[in-house]
Formats: sequence, C-alpha cells, structure tokens
Amino acid sequence: MKLRQLEKHKKIWKDKNIKPEAKVIYEYLKAKGYDKLLIHLNVGELQNIIHIKNVVLRKHLKLLELHQYLIYNEYDTGMYEIHLK
Repeated sequence: MKLRQLEKHKKIWKDKNIKPEAKVIYEYLKAKGYDKLLIHLNVGELQNIIHIKNVVLRKHLKLLELHQYLIYNEYDTGMYEIHLK
C-alpha cells in the first residue's frame, strides 16, 4: 500500500492539470494524515501555511477530486472531511 501512495505522490507533481497551490494543499493533507485515509480539515489550519480563502480551497479540492486524488465533503462552512485515495 505504501508503494502505491508513493507512486500517487510522484504522479501529482508531474500532472500539468493540477495547479501548484493545489499540490501544496495535497502535500499538507498527506503529511497530516500520514497513515490515515480519513482527515478532518479546517480552512483555518491551511491559512497558517498559505494565504487561502474557503472558496479557493473548495475549488482546489474539487479539482483534486475530479482527477481522483481524493474525495471531500464539506459538512460545515470551512470544515471538510477528506478521504485520500
């Protein structure tokens, strides 16, 4: 399973369809949920690392979901449940 995760990690950096800011968000999620598949994320956590608003974060998560890197669900404003693939 870890080999597949490393392959997915290399694949995202070569993917031209994903914006660099979305790649940083994905790397933060991978680091936060090291061995987990389910992560709870608050937009305020990311605002300490990069300047981002909730609308922009939702747009990047939707892009990552479209390219099958994760599945997300916004259960409250700015609160996300993310399933890493």
